[in-house]
Amino acid sequence: MNKLRLTLQIALPLLILAGGVGLAKWIGSKKPEPKIDRNAFVGPIVRTAVATAQEVRIDVATQGVVEPFRSIRLAPEVSGRVVAVSPALRAGGFFASDDELLAIDRADYELAVVQQEAAVARAALQLAQQKAEANAAINAWKKIEGDRPADDLVTRKPQITDAERGLAAAEAMLARARLDLERTSVRAPFAGRVRTANVDVGQIVNAGQSVAEIYGIDAAEVRLPLPASDVAFLDLPLRGGERERPAPEVELVAEFAGRRSRYVGTITRTEGEIDRRTRQLTVVARVDEPYARDESGERPPLAIGMFVAATIRGRTFRDVIVIPRIALRGDGEVWVLDGENNLRRRAVEVLRTETERVLVRAGLDDGDVVCVTPLDAPVDGMPVRRLPADSALSEPIPTPATQNR
Repeated sequence: MNKLRLTLQIALPLLILAGGVGLAKWIGSKKPEPKIDRNAFVGPIVRTAVATAQEVRIDVATQGVVEPFRSIRLAPEVSGRVVAVSPALRAGGFFASDDELLAIDRADYELAVVQQEAAVARAALQLAQQKAEANAAINAWKKIEGDRPADDLVTRKPQITDAERGLAAAEAMLARARLDLERTSVRAPFAGRVRTANVDVGQIVNAGQSVAEIYGIDAAEVRLPLPASDVAFLDLPLRGGERERPAPEVELVAEFAGRRSRYVGTITRTEGEIDRRTRQLTVVARVDEPYARDESGERPPLAIGMFVAATIRGRTFRDVIVIPRIALRGDGEVWVLDGENNLRRRAVEVLRTETERVLVRAGLDDGDVVCVTPLDAPVDGMPVRRLPADSALSEPIPTPATQNR
């Protein structure tokens, strides 16, 4: 009994194992043979762009703050008590050329004119007396000495010269007194606007004392910093003398009161040196009549201190190849497709790199097919498949895992 049980314990597992092995072989014999796909590697699908030679005008964008074309500190040329102040002489006030902005008490200066007029009369009388005495002395000399020449002391020539000079000095002092009287009225040297004012009626002012800061409204300026690399695209007045080309036009855009307004100016000059900190060159744009209305009458004035975005009209370049920005690899390489749709590395000379496009000066020919799809590990000569030209850019490109299905 024990011997039979032992035999079953050993034989039964062996029978089950043998049956499993046989069943596995039977199942394996029913499996279909795998089909081997022997198609050659056809390469990834890529988007392309055709290089086209164009005539391109390169404009340069920058920004700046509006500043006055001319700005001065207003100061009287004579001292005295202020007796009148123009209503325009307040911060923000407008005035026309030759408007009286300030009046100083004239009384002292009118008295000075009267005094100098009296001094001129005395000097003229003195001169007349010297001439009369000279005539009398000459007549007496002729009666006594005959035709013998008289010396200068007899003819009173030194006295007459001194009297003439005294009269000229008195007349000069009178002119000065009258000029000081005119200067009691402080007038605007140009049409403009008041930036600050610190004077009022009753105040005593001194000659040369600053009483206001004013600026002209006939023109405004905007200082525009430019990287040195952008200077090559503009016709800037870098040297003195007459310009050979017209000044570059600049369009200014300002956002004020919830709307964007446009103004047109010209680049009139460059500043005297390159900024030592930023290594940028600053050009100055001038806008004439910044307070003039446009055709709609709704454009706000180009006020001092306003921030503006500027676009400077640049040079025009011929036979420039324009390609998408994404097509550029590294500093100056692109991938092009040859006639058999194989990738070829091409070194190019870049004229300018912009946000959406690259302007190529040399290295590409008109009609070259440029790959614009970023590839992980492109190899020179690698075959690719071009996406149809009419495929939408938003259409997803098949990934490498799905391309060979």
